[in-house]
Amino acid sequence: MALVDLPTDILYIIFPYLNATDFLALTSCTQSIHSYCRDPNFWRSQTRTTFRIPPQPLLQADGARWQWLYRRLRTQTQLYTWGSNGSGNLGHEALMPSAREGSSDDLDLDTNNRNIGWPKKVQLAENAAQIGIVADVQSYPLTNKDRYEPSTAISHFSTGRAVVLALADDGKVWQWNNEVARLVKPLHVDVGERNVTRVVAGWDRASMFVKGTGIVYWPHDTPLRAGNAETDAVLIATATIPGTGFAHSRYARESLDALEARIGQVVNHIALENYIVFITSLNKIFFYQASFPLPDLDPPAPTELTAFYPSTSDVPFKIHDIQGSFRSFAIFTNFGVQKGNRAMIEAVQSGTFDPTSTDPSHPLPTMIPALQNSSVTSIAFGDYHSQVLRSDGTIVAYGGDPQSCGAMGLGLSGGTGPLRGVLADYSNGTLGHNVGRQVWFDPLMHRWLGNMKEKAVTKGEGKSRGDMIFQHENHPRESVAAAVAAVGDHFEREGRKWEGGVVEEGEMGSYFVLKVAAAGWHSAALVLVDEEQAERARQKHVVPRKTESALAHDHHEGTWEDIDAPWDQLTKALDWVWGVARWFLGLQERDQRLGAERKKREEEPEEHEGETKYTWSDLPFPRLRMANGEVMPGEIEVTG
Repeated sequence: MALVDLPTDILYIIFPYLNATDFLALTSCTQSIHSYCRDPNFWRSQTRTTFRIPPQPLLQADGARWQWLYRRLRTQTQLYTWGSNGSGNLGHEALMPSAREGSSDDLDLDTNNRNIGWPKKVQLAENAAQIGIVADVQSYPLTNKDRYEPSTAISHFSTGRAVVLALADDGKVWQWNNEVARLVKPLHVDVGERNVTRVVAGWDRASMFVKGTGIVYWPHDTPLRAGNAETDAVLIATATIPGTGFAHSRYARESLDALEARIGQVVNHIALENYIVFITSLNKIFFYQASFPLPDLDPPAPTELTAFYPSTSDVPFKIHDIQGSFRSFAIFTNFGVQKGNRAMIEAVQSGTFDPTSTDPSHPLPTMIPALQNSSVTSIAFGDYHSQVLRSDGTIVAYGGDPQSCGAMGLGLSGGTGPLRGVLADYSNGTLGHNVGRQVWFDPLMHRWLGNMKEKAVTKGEGKSRGDMIFQHENHPRESVAAAVAAVGDHFEREGRKWEGGVVEEGEMGSYFVLKVAAAGWHSAALVLVDEEQAERARQKHVVPRKTESALAHDHHEGTWEDIDAPWDQLTKALDWVWGVARWFLGLQERDQRLGAERKKREEEPEEHEGETKYTWSDLPFPRLRMANGEVMPGEIEVTG
């Protein structure tokens, strides 16, 4: 039997044994097999294996998307970071502005506080991901593109406030409390071979999930002294959450232990400040106060968190995922995305939680309308802000900006942040309740905002409106909030049109975010950048600039027409005299030459630097109608 005549199920068994080159060669040999060239299972496996992308339960991509990721990950992936950079946390070597002093590019670089208000690309060395890993353990060579070592090939990382955990392919767990990694192993837990399936670092606890044992945690500041002589591992004292060790198998679908039977199999867990929260296969949510050490006899059992369950519904309740850090978390269900916080957990624990409360200060699950039915794949939580990653590769920022450090990626409140809707509040910046703003990665978009701010703060018609936003101390807070919200909505709408005509609906944008992370007052994103497409979008916002001589030529280049009014006849006669004078002086020949140059500039504007301008250069600072019905001051027409 010829290969092309094999049944489909046999071909699907063969495909995983091929590399990408062999697979493409096979699927190119005949038309019948060519239909398999974008098989999503093959390209998903190749992408995750080659580039070590961890599974994402909420990410659903077709074969074309996975094949696109595979082709571009190696050459077009960039790391962007933003937020507080006081100790060089963001990885930027040069903290000073790269553009000239005082330019619009500098408006969201705080050189005194070392804050970066919008995403800035990090320049990484080729082997940057390997620096510092197990640097003092010579028995575990590093994995690189030419050598695979299961003990140092990291399947995923997890970052907490003061600790980083990494899980290797062979199940080993590495921990960083500083620049050096240590192999760690629970003192009284048999982790066996490849039994650790997940590591999670939190605010004050580090944790792992061990098959057959459950969720194991320990204080994040546990001293990492010299390792065991046989394994090089640091043995650490740990605690295990009771009832979390059950795992479904062919022979046991339910546990005989009463507590495990009530909890079910743990699907995922997160580590918050002082609490660990987890979801199970029974579509239940539990929390556990991560005290340390636990009592040897009769340790407390996990508490079920029923606040997220629907009161009544004909549709079965299904939990997809849980994500969170510090004091905030999100539950992904078939009913939508709900946000919770530590205050709600404490209220449940103390018995004061009331799901029917109408008190706005009472901690209840929050349904943010913008997060519902919007293809949210993950949410990264910082201390006071969150970054929402959507399936179209865009990030939307929510929450607050502590000490206006730019953690949301929308600019500093002293820079262009107010134009994105960030309201300055003493030393902090906040977005309106349940309002999200898309994070921009293209530097030209920040130049655009900088130009708009200059028009709002300098003398001119737009200054009266700019004062409401940037000189807010002189205006009622309600008016300032309304003005900032209106301006933020305006630039959000205009920003979504940035690539219009270059990127069609449904296509991937020039900046496609693969992964987003947040911690404390910082944020980071791994972004696939299509620089050619981004440049085409930028050129859409560049137009020829008319020189003074060209403008004069336009003004004086008239045509003969019937003129009846005496005054018009006098004007016509003067124009004729002016034309004769220009001919006598040789200016008409010059005007023809300038006209030809102008036509050439219109055809090839990008080739004449200094003779082009941006489409927004002549636009005024917008005058908008605010949500309270009032119109911002000014003389120009109301936009929109």
